[in-house]
Amino acid sequence: MLSLIFGLLGLTTAAANPLIAPGRSLGNIQLGASPETLTSLGPAATSDAAMQKAWATWYGGTAARRTQLDVYTAASGPDMRKTIQVVRATSPFFHTAGGVHSGSSLAAVRAACGPFALAGSYRPKPGVPARYLYDNARAGIAFETDGTTPVSHCTAVLVHLPGKSMKDNYLSVTSYLQLLAGR
Repeated sequence: MLSLIFGLLGLTTAAANPLIAPGRSLGNIQLGASPETLTSLGPAATSDAAMQKAWATWYGGTAARRTQLDVYTAASGPDMRKTIQVVRATSPFFHTAGGVHSGSSLAAVRAACGPFALAGSYRPKPGVPARYLYDNARAGIAFETDGTTPVSHCTAVLVHLPGKSMKDNYLSVTSYLQLLAGR
C-alpha cells in the first residue's frame, strides 16, 4: 500500500503500482477485498457510512493539483461480509494498460476503453459545472468527465465490479461527492 500512497502524493518509485485493471483493481486496491486492506493508507480524511455501506476519502497531490481517492465498501452475500466495491481516483498517476488516466480527453477514453454509455450527471455544488459519468458496466470501469464533447477531459476514473452498472451505485456516488464539495 505504500506504493498507493506514493501515487496519491504524486511520487513515483519502482514499487509503485499505477495500473488500473477494469473490474479488478486500481493500483494495489483490489475489488472484493476487505476494507481492512486499506489500513496502510492511514485514517481517511473524511467518510460517510450508513446501512452497511460506506465511502471513505484520502487526499494527496500538491497545492496546485489536489488529488482524491474514494473507496466505496458495502456488505453483501449471505454472510453480509463488507468488501471494496468501487474505487475512484482523480490522480493522473493511475492509468489503464492503454494509457488512459485522469486528464485524458473523452475522445482518447472512447478510443481506448469503449463502448460505454452515459450513466448520469451531477453538479458537485451550485455554480460549479456538471460532471458526467460514462460507464462500461461489462468491463467494470467508468469515467467522470467535465463535459460531453470529444475535447472534454476525464476528471476521475472509477473501477467497479464487472457486470454491475455504476447506476447501481450512482446515487450513492453523487450524494457523497456533493457532501464532500459542501464541506
